[in-house]
Amino acid sequence: MNDGLSTSRHEKRAPEDMTMEEKGGEEGQVSHAPEEGAAVSDYFAFTEIFKRVLSTADHELEASNLYLFWSALGAGGALGLTFLARVIFTESAGEMEPGIVGNILYPIGFLIIVLGRYQLFTENTLTPVVLVLTRLASLANLLRLWVVVFVGNMVGAILVAAAIAYSNVLTPERTLKAMEMSHHAVETPWLEIFYRGIIAGSIVAAMVWLVHAVRDSIGRAMVIYVLMYFIGVGSFFHVITSSIEAFYAAFSDPEVSFWALWPNFVAPVLLGNTIGGIVFVAVLNYAQFAEHKDGKMLERYGDKLGVRAWLFGNGKVHD
Repeated sequence: MNDGLSTSRHEKRAPEDMTMEEKGGEEGQVSHAPEEGAAVSDYFAFTEIFKRVLSTADHELEASNLYLFWSALGAGGALGLTFLARVIFTESAGEMEPGIVGNILYPIGFLIIVLGRYQLFTENTLTPVVLVLTRLASLANLLRLWVVVFVGNMVGAILVAAAIAYSNVLTPERTLKAMEMSHHAVETPWLEIFYRGIIAGSIVAAMVWLVHAVRDSIGRAMVIYVLMYFIGVGSFFHVITSSIEAFYAAFSDPEVSFWALWPNFVAPVLLGNTIGGIVFVAVLNYAQFAEHKDGKMLERYGDKLGVRAWLFGNGKVHD
């Protein structure tokens, strides 16, 4: 006893009256740790990301053909900036072919498209496919979306390639570099184009998935930049950006046939991108989702479609 002023070591003291040693405890307890409650995750759960993907897909499958076409046309034109950036930075850096420096602004067109919410064919190998796999949208509606968006993308790609080829936007040195790059692309063997296209398709679809998992615009921009830069520096083929290179060769060199590019170049890239996006991302993510068996998650979409409606139904389409 100390004149009644001492506090028994068995009595509890208010936190503000405790020393740092007492707060930590003699047995190494964590100071300031809450005794109750649960930590709040700063990440979206898998099912939450899946919901956001389904919401985006729902919007795209409901869009009119006219809206999809004009949006896709803008996306095809935006990727012309990717081609220009590759040419300019590769020539300025003195690289023989686009490398670490030459591809530094390869993602610029994709940043415009994704953040600006334009329609890009390779993005649509993930979001609407997931909705079709859950039998909440029809296969016919998916094919409609694909055809309209692909046509719009390719028209935009052809127009921007022609504009670059027939104008004087590039210096003679950069024009020569653009010709070298485009010829290298069109002279690549069919199977090599196809295999590189598969990898590029899976990367784009993974980018779309991760964009839905990020909460802020800066994070989305970083995801887009890193993954699209990898496509460029890895010399993988994206059906729109690579087709701009090929069309540039056709418009600049009479020996390159515009029509021969479709079966020999566009077709293998298109097939590769589509397979890469669907198989390596959409199907695997759907399989993972199926394991959650979260029926409430799909309530807002109504009942699953019957087989006939799933194959041939138009869904909620506004012409």
